[in-house]
Amino acid sequence: MARTCLDTETWLYHGIADHADARAAVLRRHLAEVLACGEADVAMARDANGKPFLTAPGADLWFNTAGRDGILAVATSRRGPVGIDVETLAHCRDTAAIARTLFAPGEVDWLDGLPADLRPPGFARLWTAKEAVLKAHGIGIVGGLAEPDFSHFLTINVPSWPPVVAKLEGTPYTVAWYSSIVDEALVIAARAQAETGHFRTS
Repeated sequence: MARTCLDTETWLYHGIADHADARAAVLRRHLAEVLACGEADVAMARDANGKPFLTAPGADLWFNTAGRDGILAVATSRRGPVGIDVETLAHCRDTAAIARTLFAPGEVDWLDGLPADLRPPGFARLWTAKEAVLKAHGIGIVGGLAEPDFSHFLTINVPSWPPVVAKLEGTPYTVAWYSSIVDEALVIAARAQAETGHFRTS
């Protein structure tokens, strides 16, 4: 197993066995390292929407994870709720029908206007950002992916995208994207961080 630092609070682990127990073990080890405690001291639970949170030790630390193809992305924050999602480019081909069904009209128009070779990373950019914001917000994708709408942020600048601030139900989230080569595959991740002073407490 190896890991890649995307920023000081965001990591990619790769070479993980593709099952929940392996991902849970990596997460527990990671949180113990961040919290400077023993792995046995890390206790987690899930809220009513299934989002995991720390119950011990008593540190103000938010975290979120996402997995795909033996990759685990982990985001932590001491400033408020955080969400993360990760995709490999291989899973973002032939996605036009998915985009038309789930994305906002302006996002679909943007994807349709991209050259064919830029559509997979463009789709990955949108999908991961939407998932990350929804996960940070604590509601997941049950209500769909039309919001947040990233249409007004989109330009043809793949794969280097500057961070943006997107709102969901009035709460602003800073969204940052990362791209990495893992085992010769292009991996795209997005991290959404609730803006301090605006996040929900329930």
